[in-house]
Amino acid sequence: MNKRIVVLGGDGVGPEVTDVACDVLKCMNLGFEILMPPNGEAAMAEYGTPFPQETKKLCREADAILFGAAGAFSSPILTFIRWELDNYVNLRPIRYFPGASTPLKDAEGIDTVILRENSEGFYPPGREGDISQLAQHWPEWKDSLLGRTFNDYGEGKFALRIITERGIDRLMKFACSFAEKRKASGYPGKITLATKSNVLQQSCGLVQRKAEEELRRHPSLVYEHFYIDDMCRRIVRYPKEMDVIVTTNMFGDILSDEAAELVGGLGMAPSGCVGGQTPYFEPVHGSAPKYAKQNVINPTAMILSVKMMLDYFGLEKDGKELEDAVAGVYHEGRYLTRDQGGQSTTKEFADAVARKLG
Repeated sequence: MNKRIVVLGGDGVGPEVTDVACDVLKCMNLGFEILMPPNGEAAMAEYGTPFPQETKKLCREADAILFGAAGAFSSPILTFIRWELDNYVNLRPIRYFPGASTPLKDAEGIDTVILRENSEGFYPPGREGDISQLAQHWPEWKDSLLGRTFNDYGEGKFALRIITERGIDRLMKFACSFAEKRKASGYPGKITLATKSNVLQQSCGLVQRKAEEELRRHPSLVYEHFYIDDMCRRIVRYPKEMDVIVTTNMFGDILSDEAAELVGGLGMAPSGCVGGQTPYFEPVHGSAPKYAKQNVINPTAMILSVKMMLDYFGLEKDGKELEDAVAGVYHEGRYLTRDQGGQSTTKEFADAVARKLG
């Protein structure tokens, strides 16, 4: 398959995990063209920017992007690949591999996907300011509970949450199609929606109403709804009962990090951001600067993000082989990284996965 992949290491441990993940991908001999243009902290000295225009152009033209991690230097990259390219769905699988570290007595069988709306809510950053600005531009506003105006609050800050019908409609169309495909593969075919519509009756109320409108068009799917605080409890208490969890941007950000801890931590948590011009795939763990250039970070999340990219391309068989190779390394337990109770380096773990692929 002739695919062009742009690899952006970003900051901190990002280049380390993308480098070894690309080594694993290359050993699969899929015929991909893999480009590694300048980006992140490493590009600053030569180009004066973490995101040169030529790199941006390659991202627009690529079939997919593999992204390592955004730190202080790479936030312009993340702004571009997420919001400017309009990748509005963030898929975050939560799956346990026997042999991985877990706080649960029995985590085997946890296999769910959190679908996080990726373009709205309190993100992107920048929709914040002084309460006095709201008082100046919207002096007639009063809250419905206490009748306060913005002038009544005194000094402080505000953050603006945006929820649109278009944003929820396209998320739910994607979610229903995704859940139906999972059901055809043997999964339960259940969507669990998480909101705070009992308190945020306008914004979360819109999310719940539009979600349920779309779900009525998919009678083969099972549907349940929980408030986000209860959902945070349930994901810990009943993780094996979840199939596809759908929620808004910030709620999904928090919930997916919590759920990742059940299956081994952020080093085990891949993600894919899709729906826009060019999809990108990245680990959830961030740049972790204190571990940078030490060859100790767990590359599982990045390698499994490559697996998600293969699935996106329709190469499910190759994706399954890669996932099975990762599972095999955890099952044997010889080449685990420090976060999983082992002593292996980033490269040693990735090399062990590559050997499993033959």
